[in-house]
Amino acid sequence: MVEEKRTMLKLKASEDSISLRTVSRGFRSPHRFVVLEKEMQELEVKRHIILSDIRSFAKMRLVKAEAGDNGDMLVIRFAWLSDSADEKLSGTEETLRFPWDVFRERIAESRSLEGATVRLLSMKSQGNPAIVFHSGRNLKAVAEKRTLRKKLGKFLSCHFAWKDSRKITVTDDFVPYSFFFREERANGTGTCGGIILHNQQNLKKAYYGMHT
Repeated sequence: MVEEKRTMLKLKASEDSISLRTVSRGFRSPHRFVVLEKEMQELEVKRHIILSDIRSFAKMRLVKAEAGDNGDMLVIRFAWLSDSADEKLSGTEETLRFPWDVFRERIAESRSLEGATVRLLSMKSQGNPAIVFHSGRNLKAVAEKRTLRKKLGKFLSCHFAWKDSRKITVTDDFVPYSFFFREERANGTGTCGGIILHNQQNLKKAYYGMHT
C-alpha cells in the first residue's frame, strides 16, 4: 500500500487546462502535469479517469467524503517518471486527497488571477481539512529559509486535525514569517487565530505557536 503524505500542490489554470506540480518533504515533481478542462469535465461524469503527460501518469477519481460529509473527495494518484543517467526510467508514486469543491474553487481563483499559481495542501486519510494559502509576502519569506520551511511544515502536520473541519484558509499576518488562519466548517466559520513564529531573534530556536 502506498503511504499517503501531506503534500503541497501548486496549481495554475488557463481557460482550457490546468497544470499541477507537487512538493513534499524529500520530493518535488520533475515537471508539471497538464490536465485539460474537457478531461476535468469527463471526470465529473465518469468519476474516474487515467491520464498521461510526458512519461508520467495520473489516476484521478471522485469518491464520497468520509465522516458523513455529503461532498465528494478528489483522489489523485501520481506516478512521476523520468529518465535516469543510464537511460532507464525511474519514478515516484504519491497519492493526494482534496475536497472536490475546494479544488474547483482554486481552479477558478487561478483563472481569475490570469493563471497565477495557487497552493493547496493535501489531506490525510483520517480527514484533516484542506489547508489553502492566500499568502504572498510571508509564505515566500518562509520558503526562502530552509529552517523555517521545516518548522512550518512540522507545525501544519501536527495541527488542524479537527473533527468536522472542511478547510483552513491561511493569510499573511503583520508579524514577519507568521500567518492568520480561518477555519471553515459545514455550518459556517469556525476557529480563527494566528500561526505566529516566536523567538525570531534566533531562527534556529524559533518555533511556531497557535493563537486563538
